[in-house]
Amino acid sequence: MVRIRIGEGWVSDPAVRAGLRSAVARTRRAAVRSIVDVLAVEVEGVDIGAGRTEGALAGGVLALLGAVERLAQGEEHASVPFDDGAVELLLHRRGGNALLSVASLSRPARVLAHDVEVDLAGLSDAARAAAAALHDRVAEISPAARALPELRALLRATIGRTVSPREGVRAIESTRSGRPPRLRRDAACSFEIVDDSGRLSSFRGEAPDLTSLLVPGRVAVRSPAGESILSVGGVPYLLLRDLSAAAARIALSHGAPVSFDLARPGRRATARVLVADGAVAVDRAGAVRCDPLAFAQAVLEGSADFCAVVRRRAPAQRRNALLVDLEAFSTQALAQVKELREGDRRAHRRRNVRSRRARHPGAPIAPGTLRSVTFEPLPAFDVGPPAGGALFLDGERLIASGSGRTLSVNARTGAPLWEAPGARLCTAAGRSVALLRDGWFELRGAETGELAWRRRTPPDLGPRPTITILPEGRFLASSGPSVHAYALGDGASLWSFRSPGAARVFLLPLGGLALVASHAGLVHALDAHGDVVWRLRGAGTLTGLPSASARSCLLCFRSHAGTVLSSVESGTGRRIFDAPLDFTPAGAPVRFAGRIGLAGRVAGDGVVAALEEDGSQAWVEHSPTGSVPVLAERPTGLLAKGSDGTCASLDRSGHPAWLRSCEGREAVPGNLAPVAAHGLVLVPSSEVALLDATSGAPVGCLPGHAPARFIVAPDLTTWTLDADGLLTGARLRGFLSALNSPPRP
Repeated sequence: MVRIRIGEGWVSDPAVRAGLRSAVARTRRAAVRSIVDVLAVEVEGVDIGAGRTEGALAGGVLALLGAVERLAQGEEHASVPFDDGAVELLLHRRGGNALLSVASLSRPARVLAHDVEVDLAGLSDAARAAAAALHDRVAEISPAARALPELRALLRATIGRTVSPREGVRAIESTRSGRPPRLRRDAACSFEIVDDSGRLSSFRGEAPDLTSLLVPGRVAVRSPAGESILSVGGVPYLLLRDLSAAAARIALSHGAPVSFDLARPGRRATARVLVADGAVAVDRAGAVRCDPLAFAQAVLEGSADFCAVVRRRAPAQRRNALLVDLEAFSTQALAQVKELREGDRRAHRRRNVRSRRARHPGAPIAPGTLRSVTFEPLPAFDVGPPAGGALFLDGERLIASGSGRTLSVNARTGAPLWEAPGARLCTAAGRSVALLRDGWFELRGAETGELAWRRRTPPDLGPRPTITILPEGRFLASSGPSVHAYALGDGASLWSFRSPGAARVFLLPLGGLALVASHAGLVHALDAHGDVVWRLRGAGTLTGLPSASARSCLLCFRSHAGTVLSSVESGTGRRIFDAPLDFTPAGAPVRFAGRIGLAGRVAGDGVVAALEEDGSQAWVEHSPTGSVPVLAERPTGLLAKGSDGTCASLDRSGHPAWLRSCEGREAVPGNLAPVAAHGLVLVPSSEVALLDATSGAPVGCLPGHAPARFIVAPDLTTWTLDADGLLTGARLRGFLSALNSPPRP
């Protein structure tokens, strides 16, 4: 006997009752849709869902009726989701009967009821009775609700339908399948599938289907020494799904303990698995020695093998999105684990890496002590909100790009050179300007703006892409874990690279190489053909943008043991040092005066630190700006600037040479770094202040307000672009200095 019982808890909800009795039809409809309670399927008086089949009652009853109707019309599978998809009621037709299963997909995933056989006609009658009961209960509280579309749909659903008896589709005969044996001495994951009824082969549709994957069996993992780590009975698909997710966590843990649960047979039985200290323990039993990454690799290989076995025995399962997703996830995570186990890879030969660094002349603009510096404004332009980097300078040619237009002007005079449509992203280098706009990549000549080529963006280009131009005629675009390369000449696709296990990557030009650093801690250097020249396995997850020069790359990683600054040779990938840090870094490392500068925080307080080129700590000081600053190099020291415009100059030993306070001024988002040039320090904040580099005394101010992008030419011509897209320039007009006078206080 099957019965569908509707929960009554919603009846006592004052908000629901008030909504149903409202005089406004819209309010009554909202109240009906807000009725949430348990839709229990009882067989011989037992709720097979154990109270977990909870959701919006009106939608749930209609979904159940629709599923039963599809089975009555001849379909083999149907499902009804509950609890926002965390629980599913699964229906499988066998002749004139229906097999009911309830699966909980929240981890640990388990089957609460499996193949409970009921009469399909009886199930249909029970579903119609439930629809009628819900209709009558709502109408009892609010007679006016009978006219609502939701209640009319329930009333129509109570009309009887005839269930035609039919024989089940003949399934492919099968017995048991297991993981192919492996001869290598390493951890291994095996599985057993018991599918005597051929359920796997019953999948016929295109939509995700969990019912056909609910075949019983067992999953086991053994250590390299042959010891049993775990052996759990249940549904192999659900067990391997949870184990694969745990393996991905192990890959990202970088040695930290990882614990997770696996469902044992039964509604509540659970196995607790702890992976820590080079061993795996189950339910606090004796731990078995096994490298965590070896355990993760075994699990992921077992998951991939399971998907292959299922596809081989039931070819139609190739279209089952649930199986496809598990196989894709396992394959990607397996590639990451294998690279983590392999560790660092050095280049076969040393490569000459030339990195262009913007250097501003250090010679003062005048002898003596500067008293004032004046600038004259250049023509202003509106290009719309900045497109990526947005401002690029090459000699006397300035390129500014926003959502409204892309503009090239003479950097010295401000005279317009050419104009092109606006873009979402823009990058420029050498004689090329690359744009991303409206789902297309465009390449234009930097001298004339003439369109060279246009091509569609790749399908996997996500919401946060980056683009860059490298030497040797390459244009790169990255999004999520992928990097795509195109030829600058004609836009032809050259190669694609996917960083294993990464959610997103940082793309950094490094001479003729492309540095691809993933948040997961793997760093790859790619050559012109997309081949991996060298690889670095970081100590943890990447904390931010790397810093690279022709000599070395600097990267910060965070793990459970703390933060580490790693230095690696740019041309070979050889590790130079791994320096543990006593603070949490913020921002990319900065090289200055033969040392490495870092800003960060300790217990919320800002600090500035310096390391020697061998990774040893030189000094750590409290931030002179009162907050976490942005750093910039100067010829003999370091500049530190707060978001409110407070700026300090530190010497090589970390002692403040001067401090220009802007305490009380409103902080500006972005906190652009200051620039030191010709005896001046240009400090962008709510305005661009001009400070004397020796004393920190204010000597002037540039026109423009709150720049979002800021660039300084070698002749001190400056261009700023604010968040609204107003491009303003200023050219040095004159200065006043005092000879042989004592420095101002």
